[in-house]
Amino acid sequence: MPEPLDERGKQRLRLRRSLLGLGGGAVFVALLGASYVLGFFRGTMQDFLLLMAMLVVGALAAPVLILTNQNLRFPDPSLTMLQIVIATIVSFSSIYFLDQLRAVFLMVYLTTMIFAAFRLKLAGFFFITAMALSCYGTVILLLLQYHPEAIQLRAEMIHWLGFAFTLGGFSLSGSELSELRRKVSRQNQDLSSALLTIRQQAITDELTGAFNRRHILEILKYQKSLADRGRYSFVVCYADLDHFKRVNDHFGHNVGDMVLQKFSQLTREAIREVDIIARFGGEEFLLVMVDTSLDSAIKAMERVREGIAEFSFGDMAPGLNITVSLGVTAYHPGDSIDDLINRADEALYEAKQQGRNQVAVKA
Repeated sequence: MPEPLDERGKQRLRLRRSLLGLGGGAVFVALLGASYVLGFFRGTMQDFLLLMAMLVVGALAAPVLILTNQNLRFPDPSLTMLQIVIATIVSFSSIYFLDQLRAVFLMVYLTTMIFAAFRLKLAGFFFITAMALSCYGTVILLLLQYHPEAIQLRAEMIHWLGFAFTLGGFSLSGSELSELRRKVSRQNQDLSSALLTIRQQAITDELTGAFNRRHILEILKYQKSLADRGRYSFVVCYADLDHFKRVNDHFGHNVGDMVLQKFSQLTREAIREVDIIARFGGEEFLLVMVDTSLDSAIKAMERVREGIAEFSFGDMAPGLNITVSLGVTAYHPGDSIDDLINRADEALYEAKQQGRNQVAVKA
């Protein structure tokens, strides 16, 4: 399932669609040019050049706005309605000068409705339909006023009615297609969100919000692969809350859970964003200090230890104090993951043996 698009991805998609519109504009330019060369264009050269300029500017407007990110200032950054309005005005301005080819250019205009299916809802389709029919009606009235010899009113009215019927059908089917596309897009977003939630649940400890044991082992494998390539080091820290069984026995498991949550939170605040904490089991946590030296890791673990020892847990339960013992070791080239964790565990055991509430190091 694809990830939801970020703004850059959306801009690329908008640009691609606007380029499709640009391609349609190029086809219209070619047809209009051929009509002029073959003598089907009734207007003057100035009329023809003005229409060509309108076509080129209208076709380039959306891609240029998107490339410069100016489209983000508009309520609809895709500029769909803007592009269709421009296409409608230019199309019917051209149709006014094409007596024998009006039907051909009306058919070409219908491709605009395909473009509209990308974004417009039913109201938008109705607006475009009303605008197109009004423009066609205006063309008929202007021809009657200024070029009555170029028009047969009864035939033109039948053309107008046929065009209205066809546009109405395009509008209904296009709006259905657009709604179906939006529905599929919403379903994809919901599914992507659900998959992301499931993935987070699969790698996260539900109680503390830290990573779980399985995921930290995957992270250690990745860190090992980086270190084995050279010029990269990382440190593993094994943490265990002192006398945690007494917390559960004296204050209850609910307080014990809150202590674990608070420890995870305070530890994340004491280490760098790139460093990683995971609940390894019960009251035991494993920390991975990414791309760092042993000395830096020891200082960080001292901050963790001091932060826990100085934090007042009295709000959770009167008289409650918590300390933590930590074992620190650096990765050595050739270490297996088990060797590394066991060495950190041995350092933790030394910290416990030396009276707890301290950081012990095993090089």
